[in-house]
Formats: sequence, structure tokens, C-alpha cells
Amino acid sequence: MLARASSGPRMECLRSLYPVLFRRAALPGALLFCLLLSSPLFASSFGDASRQLADRISAVSGPGTLTLDISNRSSLDEKAVREIRGAIEQQLRVRGVRSAAADQSMGSLNIVLSESLRDYVWTAEIAVGSDAPRIVLVSLPRDLSATAVSSVLPITLKKNLLFTQQQPILDAALLDMPGGARLFVLDASRVASYRQQSGHWELETSLPITTSRPLPRDTRGRLVLRRDHLFDAYLPGTVCRSSVTAPLAMNCSRGDDLWPLTAEDSGSVPGPRAFFAPQRNFFTGVLSPGIGKISNVPSFYSAAALPRSNYVLWVLAAVDGTVHLVDGMNDQTIRGLRIGSDLASVRSGCGLGSQLLVSQSGDATRDALRALEIPDREPVTVSPPVEFDGAITALWPETNGQDALRSDVNRATSGNPPGAIAIVKRSDTGWYEANRISITCAN
Repeated sequence: MLARASSGPRMECLRSLYPVLFRRAALPGALLFCLLLSSPLFASSFGDASRQLADRISAVSGPGTLTLDISNRSSLDEKAVREIRGAIEQQLRVRGVRSAAADQSMGSLNIVLSESLRDYVWTAEIAVGSDAPRIVLVSLPRDLSATAVSSVLPITLKKNLLFTQQQPILDAALLDMPGGARLFVLDASRVASYRQQSGHWELETSLPITTSRPLPRDTRGRLVLRRDHLFDAYLPGTVCRSSVTAPLAMNCSRGDDLWPLTAEDSGSVPGPRAFFAPQRNFFTGVLSPGIGKISNVPSFYSAAALPRSNYVLWVLAAVDGTVHLVDGMNDQTIRGLRIGSDLASVRSGCGLGSQLLVSQSGDATRDALRALEIPDREPVTVSPPVEFDGAITALWPETNGQDALRSDVNRATSGNPPGAIAIVKRSDTGWYEANRISITCAN
């Protein structure tokens, strides 16, 4: 009896979502919602809050139809908000209240998801006919609801602090070399090489960057490892190339070279490259070579590649706040996806094989990263957020020294797949941190 009772909510959910389960794009979200509904933590937090809020709404409105709008002012991500909306709508239907278009409803229902330091607070404003709007609310502990969402997500992000300094860090690269690992740190004035000694990094070489024109105030930069020499360093209007052999040296030249969008070119075919505006902090949208047949896209801050079976799906964080999916033939715009301007892809072998890491737009004093997958062009959250004590200022895909020398096949089967480098400006000290982000698959 206990087993049947515990499976009841899950089976009821699956039956109610039966038409949705056969739409591939909606399958991950539908199944996740059913799993959450059947978990004890969901029942004690999201489930209880949804029932309580539905009870209080229906007590005010009575049975009928309402125009439903839900806005999120909390730290919950889009996936969780969709699940909460589904739970509230299901509970309202049980009580005879259904959502409908404005011309078919008897009133409006506006729900705001917000939070305090300890609780999530859900507020509903109900307006029926000519009656004055009435407000009801419920609250639930933040820690319980976060655990309920995180417990069924298939991927975990881990951060490892590599280095910190007062000057703005633009990028960093961890490299296995003869004599031990090296850490290369790029800022606006130099590329510094550090060697690990007694558990900490000691400066080994400092290679100055010479520029013929002033760099923009919000300078961005990129370190790219190479097969025929150690690395290239890209800054606005300047490209620096390292020497091939020791002693390590670097030559910088003025040039508006296009920056590579991938961590490295694949074989003899160069990957897409983008023109970086020399006096700004974004890419202009001009590509050469392009993405398939597309050589011009809207101006963007960052781009990430998600390999598919017969093509590559590129995700662009545009300057206007939209997200673009470019597959070589089409440019699809996604609006309303609440992410920051930094994103990167990681080939992990988990889930679909590659994940999209995105910064979380919001409070700059405590930024976060999370992983998404995009099955059938619909973004789905697949990891809980990993938080930082400050704002993410740069996010780049990572390779290490062995990756720069191995083939794509060997790299994909290696036991230490590349992650990403996240640069964070701490809100308390103002110093900059270089963090390595790795992905762990759920058992």
C-alpha cells in the first residue's frame, strides 16, 4: 500500500502530461516535473506551496477562467519556473480554475515569484470583473526547494580556484609541460607564466604586451593554445604569438585579426572566426570563414559550439540581450532567456555529450554559472548553479597542453576532458580570480 501510495502522484502526473510526452522537445521538462512531484522534498516545498497558493486563489476567484501571468524575481532558473507554473496550473484545474486568453477570461491572475534571505515568497494578485484586486501569498524555505530541484539534475559543475591577482585577468590556461605544470595568465599588459612550487604558483616568465594604440576601457582577451607553437594571445587590435622553443618569448603586432571562436582549429579546416571591434568589447558579427552559409550575424559578446550528428549548432549571446542559434543555414532568435553575456561549450560526455555553460544575469555581487542542453532548439537546465562571490567578467572554453597535441578522437576518449575558465571579479576585495570549471556526470 505504501508503494502504491507513493507512486500515485507520479502516475497522475504522467497521465495528465500524456499528450506532452510524445513531443521530444518537451520530454525532458515533463519527466523532470513528474520526478520532482513524486519526491518527498518536492511534496514538502514546491508541491505544498502550489496547493496552498491554489487554495487561496480559488477561494477569492471561485471557479472559472483567468488570464495567468507568472514573473520571476527570484534566483530560480527558467526550468524551475516552468515546473512551478505547471504545478500551480494543475492545482488550479483541480479547483475549477483554468487559464485562458484575455478575451475568454473573467479576470486576471498575476503571480510573482520572489525571495527573501530565508524564504521564497509567491504572491498572487487576483482581479475578477469590476471588483478591487485582492492579494494572497505563500512562502517556503529556500534550502528545501533548491534541494528538490538539484537532486534530479543530471550534471554537477565544480569550480577550482587557479589564481588571483589585483590586475584584471582576461584569460588563463593550464598546461602540462616538461618539468611540471604551467599556468599562463593573460592581462592587458603581459602574459605571465607560473610554475607550481610547494603547492603554490611562482612567477617564472613575464612576457610584456606591446600595443600601438590604447586598449578600450573594458578590455577583453583570449589565450589560444596551438599545435605548432605554444599559444596566441588576442587583444583588441593586437595579436601576440609565442615562440616555438625555449627560452619562451612572444612577439606582438598590430592587426585586426579575426579571433577564433573555437578553442582550436580542427585539422586542416579552420573553424569560424569573428572580427572583434578594436575599440569596443564585443564581436561585430562579421565571420570569416563563416558558419556554413552564414557569414554575418548580429553583434555578439560570446559564442559556443554544440556538435550535432551532422552539423554544429552555434549559440551566440548578442549585444541586444537576445540569444541566437545558428546552424549554418538558419539563424533562430530566442528571446526572454535570462542569461548573462558570457557563455562557453564543454564536451563532457554527459547527457547529449556537450553542454552550454552560461553566466546568470542578475546581481553582480554574486554571479553564477549553470549548464544547459539544447535538445530540439529548446534550452533545458541540466545542472544546479555554481555561485561566485562576484561578477563573471570572462568565460572561455579550455584546452590543456595534451589536448593541443592530441587528435579530436583521442581527446574525446581521454579521462580528463577540457572544461572552461571563468574569470571573476570579487565583490569584497575587487581582485580577479581565474577558476577552472569542470563537469561531473550523475551516477
